[in-house]
Amino acid sequence: MADALPVDATREPYADSFFALSWRFAPEPERPAQASRGLLDDVLAILAITARHELLIPTYVHDSGRRIALEVDSVAAFVERLAALIGAGEVGPYLDEIGGHGLVARPDGARVRQDGLISLQDLRLGEREFSVVTRKSLWTPIALDRSFGFEWQVELADLNGPRLERCLQEIDAVLDLAVEPAAHELDREQPIWIRGFKLFTSPEILRREFACDPPPGLASIDRFIAPGA
Repeated sequence: MADALPVDATREPYADSFFALSWRFAPEPERPAQASRGLLDDVLAILAITARHELLIPTYVHDSGRRIALEVDSVAAFVERLAALIGAGEVGPYLDEIGGHGLVARPDGARVRQDGLISLQDLRLGEREFSVVTRKSLWTPIALDRSFGFEWQVELADLNGPRLERCLQEIDAVLDLAVEPAAHELDREQPIWIRGFKLFTSPEILRREFACDPPPGLASIDRFIAPGA
């Protein structure tokens, strides 16, 4: 697993948003040819991808209100420990969350550890259903965290937004499951919109903040507007 840079434990570098964004992967009834897999094959495949992209390096499981630490040195070892817990009847096969930490790429070239960057939630292992969830807004050009500060973060978004998109694309290709929201849909439910595996700040927020307080050097917000908005 990748090494994570330590941060000041008294502050959270990138605070949670006041909403969550998620992609739900599940079998599609109209495609019965989708192969069944071993109980944890999907989890191993997903975590191998998230760890390689340094977005989710798993360290714990949430099950029925309990947080169980599984501090190991590889994804394979994490899944092996999880399999032992499931085999002993201590957790699962439905899990609330698999969580851990990831690394945020900063404009100064550093990579800083961030707990809860993304997570897997509402896992129904025997049914091949999983959600990839993030409560961070660092993927988009305006910070939409609980401070409601609406601060510009264009460089941060340019560095990290494509990382999340590539990670989700790889997960989608490996799982070969249906995903919600569907790739052709523009999901406007939250202040950050979803189109496929790319995130876009609501154009209302973008236009308002650009008119009131444009960041230095940004001449246009056109590239941040979701197609079809």
